[in-house]
Amino acid sequence: MSKLSQLGRREFLESGLAALGGTTLFSPRLRADARLSSDASTPGAEPPAWWPQSYVIERDESKGNLVVSTRYYAVEHDLRKGGAITRIHYTHGKAENILLRPLASSVQLRGDEPPGEVTRKQSRHEDFMDIADPSATVSTAKTGKWDVITAKCRLLSRDGKDSGIVTSTSYNYRWGYIKIHKEFHFPPQGLKVRRLSVLSTLLDPSFTHYGYNPNAAEAFSPEVLENGSCFWGKIRPETQFDVPFQTRYIPRYLVWANPGVEGIEWFASDALSQWDYQVAGQTGAGYAAISASVDPPGVRISIDPLDLAPTFYVARGGSVTAAGSYVFDYYLGMPILDGHGHNPWLERSFNPDGGKWVSEDQIKRNATLGVGTMTLHDDGDINHDGLYWRDGAWPPYPPEQMKRMAEVIKNCHKYGIKTVPYFSNHELSYATKEMKGHGEEWGCKPDDQGNLRPNFNWGALMCLKSGWLDYFKDCVDRVLRDYPFDGVYYDWNQALYCNNPLHVGKTSNGVSPAKGLASYALSPTGHWDVDELLELMEWTRERVGPNGLILVHSSMNPMLAAENFVNAVCTMEWGYGAISSTMPKPEDLPLEWNMVSARSRAVIEYGCIASDASTEVRQLFYLTALITGVATWPASDGALEVFNLLKPLGDLNQYQFEDWRNRAVRLNHADCYSAVYSRPGEAFILLANVGAIPAKVNCAIDPGALAYPMPALGAATTNISGQARHLDPVALTGVGQEIAIPAASALMIRLQPGRS
Repeated sequence: MSKLSQLGRREFLESGLAALGGTTLFSPRLRADARLSSDASTPGAEPPAWWPQSYVIERDESKGNLVVSTRYYAVEHDLRKGGAITRIHYTHGKAENILLRPLASSVQLRGDEPPGEVTRKQSRHEDFMDIADPSATVSTAKTGKWDVITAKCRLLSRDGKDSGIVTSTSYNYRWGYIKIHKEFHFPPQGLKVRRLSVLSTLLDPSFTHYGYNPNAAEAFSPEVLENGSCFWGKIRPETQFDVPFQTRYIPRYLVWANPGVEGIEWFASDALSQWDYQVAGQTGAGYAAISASVDPPGVRISIDPLDLAPTFYVARGGSVTAAGSYVFDYYLGMPILDGHGHNPWLERSFNPDGGKWVSEDQIKRNATLGVGTMTLHDDGDINHDGLYWRDGAWPPYPPEQMKRMAEVIKNCHKYGIKTVPYFSNHELSYATKEMKGHGEEWGCKPDDQGNLRPNFNWGALMCLKSGWLDYFKDCVDRVLRDYPFDGVYYDWNQALYCNNPLHVGKTSNGVSPAKGLASYALSPTGHWDVDELLELMEWTRERVGPNGLILVHSSMNPMLAAENFVNAVCTMEWGYGAISSTMPKPEDLPLEWNMVSARSRAVIEYGCIASDASTEVRQLFYLTALITGVATWPASDGALEVFNLLKPLGDLNQYQFEDWRNRAVRLNHADCYSAVYSRPGEAFILLANVGAIPAKVNCAIDPGALAYPMPALGAATTNISGQARHLDPVALTGVGQEIAIPAASALMIRLQPGRS
C-alpha cells in the first residue's frame, strides 16, 4: 500500500469530493476518452491542435512587415531587413518575442591585411548581412494548401556597401514547422570567403536548455544501434560557468527551450553534405555554437557551414574562393501550444500471450483504474512461443488468433478504452518476403562497409528515404482498413542516419548532393530521412483523422515538428542513469522529461527507475510526474493511484496548467512543490511532498497570479484523511496557512472566487 493511502484513498475520492466539487472515482464524467481526448466533432468546436489548419498572411507596407500566423503562433518577416524572420511569438507562451535579434545570414569576406597576427577587433575583414538590405523583394505564393514566402536580397555591410552576393530564401510554411530553402549566389569571378553563416540569432534568456544530435562525423555513441541520440546541456545567461557549446561539425538537429513552456528547433534536411562538403570541400570547416550573451541577456546561436575566421588567440585564419551558387535546406520547428492542460496518457499494453490474450475482466479492471489506452505491442517473441507480430508482416497471426485480436478490440471499446496497434517506423522483420526482396534496396546502412543495420530478433532498420516509406504506409493502411483500431502507435519515430547510396536523389524535397560531390556514395556524411519522417507524420494524421490517435515513442530523439501531429509521446527509455535511492528534484530533470509541454507526455518507468528501487522511490517518481504535468509509462497500479488525485477535475483540457514554477503559490519547504490547474471561476492546487519525512508547510496563495485570476479568494477546500477541511481564505492570501503533508504524498486544494 502506497503512502498516498494516508490521505484517504477512496475516502478522499468519494466522501470528500463533494466538498471539492468533483466526482467519485467511478463517475461516468471521467471516461477513458476524456483522459486522452481527441474529440473534434462537437458542432462549432475548434479543430484539435494536432490537426493541420490554414495560415493567415497579413502584409503591412507602412510597418514594413509580413506576418504569417495561426491561432497558436505568429511569425513576422521584416520587409526592411532582407525579409528575414524577426519575431516568433506563441499565443500560449511566455516571451513576447523569442528572438532578441533577427534570424540573420551573413558572409565575411577576406580583406587585404598584411601577414601577421591580427585579432578579430583589429581585422579589416568585412561582414555582409541579409538584414542590412532595406529593399528586399518579398513575395507570397501557394503550394497546394500551404503558403510560401520568398525573399530575395543583397548582402550588404552595416554602412550599405554591396558585397555582390545575392540570397534567395523560400519559407515553406507547414503545420508547426517552416521548411527553408536558402541560396547564396556569388559573382562568377569568385570571392575569398572566411565565414558563411546560414543562421545566427539571439534567443530570449529563458531558453536555458538545449539539445543536439551530433554530425555523423563526430557521432560518438558506442552502441551497435547508434541512432543519433540527443545530448543535453544548459546555457543560462545569468550564470558564469555554463560551458558554451561549440563544434566544427554542423549538428543534424538542435533544440532550445524554456522547459515545459516553449521552444524552437533547427535541423538539417536530408542532404547532410550541404553542410559539410559544399563550401570547403571537406568536413570540419564549419562552426556551430551556443553561448550566453551578457548585454543583452540572451542565448546566442550560430550555424556556419564555413568558418575560417581567426579565433581569439590565432590571427589570420584562411579562406576559400566561392563562385556560383550554394544551396542549404533546413527546418525551423515550432511547438503547437494550445494553452490547455493535458489529460495524462495512462497506458497499458497487451499481446497474444501464447493465445490467451488479455481477458475482458482485466480490460474492465484497467478501465476502472483509469487506463485510457491499450496498445497491441507485440513486435518480439517475448513469450518464446513464436506467436508474435513480425514487423512488416500481414496477417500477423493465424486465423483463430486474428479473431481473438478482434475480440480484444471490441472489449476495449466496450469499457471506454481506446486501442491501437504497434508499428515500427524503421524495422522490417527478416521473416518477411519484403525483406528478402527489398532489404538491400530499402535498408539503412550506417557505415562505409555497406552493411544493413540489424536490430537482432526484430529485423533490420530501413530508411524512409526509399521504397520502404510507401510500403510502410501500406502496412498501416491495411490494418486500419480491416480492423477498428483507434489509431496507431509508432516506435522508432525519428530520423536515422543512413549511407545507402541507392537512396540518393530520392528525398521528398528535391535536394541533391552538394556542389562538387558527385554522389553520397559512402561519403562520411551520407543522408538522413528527416524529410520523409515529416511526410509520414503528415500522412498519418490525415489517415487517422482529427479524432484518431497517434501515439509515439521518441526516447533521446524528441522533435517538436513531428510531435505536433501526435496525441501523446512516451520517452526516456534509455540514455540516463537509473534512479535507485533518490529521485531528482523537478529543477534537476532533463529537458526531455517534459520538453515544452506541447503534447501529453509519459516518461518510461523501467527506463528511469532501477529494477530494485524501493516502493518509496517509485512513489516519488509518480509524484514528480504528477506535479510536472507528465504521466508514467506503462501505468502501474501505484502510478494510477497517484493520478487518481486528478479525477475531481474531470477533463484536464478545460484548464490551464502551471507546474512547480507557477507564481500563484508560495511554499516554504524545500521538499514541497505545487502545481496549478486553473479555469474561469475555479482553480485546483496540487501540493506534493517529495521528501522522505512528513512536512508542515506554510502555503500562501496569490489568487491574482492564477492563469485565470480571481479578484479575491472566497473559499478553499481540501481533504485530509478522508475528511473535508475548509481552509482560511484570509490566511491563505496573507501570511499563509500551515498544512501538513505526509512523506511522499500529495493533496489537492480547490479554490473558488469571492467578491473583491
